Amino acid sequence: MTTATAHTTERSNRILTFLLGHTRFAINISSILSITDDFGKIEASKNHQHSFLGYLYYRNKPVNTYECSTLLGRDSNRTDLEATIDSLNEGEESHVAWLNELEQSITNDIVFKDQRDPELCEFGHWLQHKQNTADDATKTLLARFEEPHTEFHNQADTLLELASSAGTEEALKQLSVAKRGRISELMRLFSYTKSQLQSAVHPVVLYMTRDGVTPWFALVLDSMDDIVSYEDHQFTQMRDPDDLSAEAYPDPIYGYVHNSETDEKDSLVLSATRLAYLIEH
Repeated sequence: MTTATAHTTERSNRILTFLLGHTRFAINISSILSITDDFGKIEASKNHQHSFLGYLYYRNKPVNTYECSTLLGRDSNRTDLEATIDSLNEGEESHVAWLNELEQSITNDIVFKDQRDPELCEFGHWLQHKQNTADDATKTLLARFEEPHTEFHNQADTLLELASSAGTEEALKQLSVAKRGRISELMRLFSYTKSQLQSAVHPVVLYMTRDGVTPWFALVLDSMDDIVSYEDHQFTQMRDPDDLSAEAYPDPIYGYVHNSETDEKDSLVLSATRLAYLIEH
């Protein structure tokens, strides 16, 4: 294992770690001027740079702000969570509409044309796909939909048959009971799941610096993992963090931290200089 020595004075042994997918990245604390929750303050602006989000103001000075996941060519956990929440909103709205159609069908004795099979409805189809692609935490939340979603759709056959055998009044009476029971369970689950996912969306803004005083550029992370210290022997330098002259396509990762005493994944350490190169090119 090769320990970095050339940049000891410029590098502290403390890093901020964060996850993109299943990969743990890190940035040296010496390159970070400030850690904030300023994401909501970004003044959006379109730019030829795909990762560019807009501007933030640090002590009244505009700072170019970039999406870290896009800069590194990785999927964003945050945007995936936000897309999942959007799909849940759509699923909730479609099932409210489905329920209204069922009630109209019973009340007016007209054919119910909406989907009765829970696996074939648009939300059910999305749910099956998401169960194969989501992260473990999201999968656990979505798995809770299977039974109440099936029960919800089963109400169509049950209530329409009841309307046919016992009359409209009895079917509507049982629909009212179901709205307070099995049907409401699905609706509560939509609200609960969205709130749980929303609580996991907390982007962090890092103001990067070259001199420890003035901002250089800002990075938006999906979330912050931890700030940790490491020993010199745990750090392996792969390339010079500041000298890019010998590389046609400079890699933003210049080293990694490995702790053989724990089961934690290695932290791939990013160079601020190399990130700036990606931004400029």
